[in-house]
Amino acid sequence: MAGRGPNLTRVSENTLSSGLVGRQGDELSSAGAPDGADGPDGAGGAAPAPPMALEGVRILDFTRLGFGAQATLICGCLGAEVIRVESTVRPDPIRVMPPYVPEPGSSGEGFGAATLASATSAASPNRGGIFYKYNTGGKRSITVDARHPKGLALLRRLVALCDVVTESFAAGTLERWGLGYVDQRAVRPDIVYVSMCGFGHEGPDTAQVTMGPTAQALTGLTFLVGLPDRPPAGWSFSYLDHVGGYLGAVAVVAGLLHRARSGRGQHIDVSQLEPATALSGAILLDALVNGRSSRRPGFPTGNRRPDSAPGGAYRAAGDDRWVVISCRTEAHWRALVAAMGSPPWAAQPRFASFDSRRVHAGEIDTHVEAWTAQRDRYEVMDLLQRAGVPAGAVQDAADRLERDPQLADRGHFTRLGNDEVAPLPLEGLPLRMSATPAHTGGRLRRGPPTLGQDTDEVLRDLVGMETGEIAALRAEGVLS
Repeated sequence: MAGRGPNLTRVSENTLSSGLVGRQGDELSSAGAPDGADGPDGAGGAAPAPPMALEGVRILDFTRLGFGAQATLICGCLGAEVIRVESTVRPDPIRVMPPYVPEPGSSGEGFGAATLASATSAASPNRGGIFYKYNTGGKRSITVDARHPKGLALLRRLVALCDVVTESFAAGTLERWGLGYVDQRAVRPDIVYVSMCGFGHEGPDTAQVTMGPTAQALTGLTFLVGLPDRPPAGWSFSYLDHVGGYLGAVAVVAGLLHRARSGRGQHIDVSQLEPATALSGAILLDALVNGRSSRRPGFPTGNRRPDSAPGGAYRAAGDDRWVVISCRTEAHWRALVAAMGSPPWAAQPRFASFDSRRVHAGEIDTHVEAWTAQRDRYEVMDLLQRAGVPAGAVQDAADRLERDPQLADRGHFTRLGNDEVAPLPLEGLPLRMSATPAHTGGRLRRGPPTLGQDTDEVLRDLVGMETGEIAALRAEGVLS
């Protein structure tokens, strides 16, 4: 494998950390102060943590599920203070969606084994595995009933204290609550409001509601994916939740940069569907220029690429073990043949050129797989990479978590927990910053919050409420 030297994504110290803060000198509460935990395991130390890129930025976060939560996860990992507004009556669905983080000494169901019965019988709103995926970044959690007049008034007070408001409800939801952009500007004129929903807030379909898999179908991505001459397969998970979430984070940072330069906020509307266009550009161009459908005999090609011969996923030794090989040049082909020990079949005239190898790709695949099936996938990968042939072992989640030296070297997984769940490895941002390091646990250096665990602290330390006032609101059902 390639060497594992540092590969830092460098940014100017002054690019983000000085220009985006809306409240110069306004510090986080003591709970948000860095604990000196610089290492990947969050172990304490004497040296203070370095500044973070979005340090000093406060986000009032109404997102749920994956799309919006992915955006605020990124912002939290970059140092923003993210305050999730939640409900005990209608918790975020992914809080109670299987698979769950198992109790110590037990094991949970595998991903994809979720059933409606197990979702409605969740023992706790704090063990949803998918919630853990989308809510690192040191997010806080408060519970407020927006339907209660006092709850709405409280949320308006919080808007006035924040730089950004994010939400991922169906279009018009915050307006119906009385918390739309106009209402936000009334209490915070320079607020940056980032809305994220399936179709966006404008257009004939804006009232329609989407989920990740339905959005993928509507954009055509589901139609593009599958094996040759078989029905479309699509993805089993919400791919556009990730893509849209990344762009949601970009929207937050762009809005803050605009405000730093102009002093004005704005409403930035992010559609989950439109990013899919960028993922299918070559297919769209092929249809426009060549008049070819994205589904036709032999296409899509599945694992086989038209620019590789041989190229695809090949069985390796062991149960459901695979390795991917891609020979795109004559040099790749010669190196592959040599690595396999120059078998006689490879010298046959019909395999002498790239074009002829493409014609006989199926036959070559059979020969290559007969060789790979007798060998460990990592052995094949290392042997071919040393020979200059693009190759990679197909890794599953356990491989990446427990056996990937590259991810381990970069500290990609950080062990974090909360009041209910012991520390477990959680993934971080796939970047390294030399001057303003990101952290999977954000400024708080902790895992995803338990439901409402920060309500009292936020109301006391940020809003300035007395303990008695908080207790009275809770007794009235406002904090539910």
